[in-house]
Amino acid sequence: MTSATIQNQFIQICPAGAFYATVGSEPDDARALLLQLLSSDVSLPFSKELIMELTDLDDGEADELFEKLLDKNFVSLDKSPSRIISDSIEKILPELLKGLSSTGKVALADDHGFCLGSSGYDADHAEALCALAADLSSLHERHSLLLNRDLAFMGESWGMLDPVGLSQVGFWVIHLGHQRFVLIIDQMPRLNQSNYVDLLSVLARRYLDY
Repeated sequence: MTSATIQNQFIQICPAGAFYATVGSEPDDARALLLQLLSSDVSLPFSKELIMELTDLDDGEADELFEKLLDKNFVSLDKSPSRIISDSIEKILPELLKGLSSTGKVALADDHGFCLGSSGYDADHAEALCALAADLSSLHERHSLLLNRDLAFMGESWGMLDPVGLSQVGFWVIHLGHQRFVLIIDQMPRLNQSNYVDLLSVLARRYLDY
């Protein structure tokens, strides 16, 4: 990257980058940088010095890491700053969640099975699905050595499939430091959009602990 091509550009988190940052809890330099960007209260202008500061890497290593994130479409550079949602999480969750499913039916659970918010589900169904999400998370944790280490499956998400293998409902695990959440998404997930990044940014700014 030359100084001319990056002058006055802001770092944008792409949906793929938001997904990678939160799909697991194993630490690596890319995940650590993405989580710091997600949890920022302001849109950050790109500079090599900033990346070095955030990653605690030297010039060459920091530049190589950021280039990899650009190549993988985990981040992008834009002349306009990112939109940072600042309303309370309780107020904005229903609208952010609604767009993440083809049917508009989505719920968000914490690791104890408490329903933090939902869209499209009635209250009883949302609470029951969130309780189920906590049970599935515990089940995965008990078998994580087989699933994630021995079989090298990525992530901890589960789904209820129809006869042709399409998801009827999916349970998508989100890791933010020591915190864990589960998105319950009816039918086809729609994670490749700004609502998904906004949701994870809101959660990271409120719950991320290092």
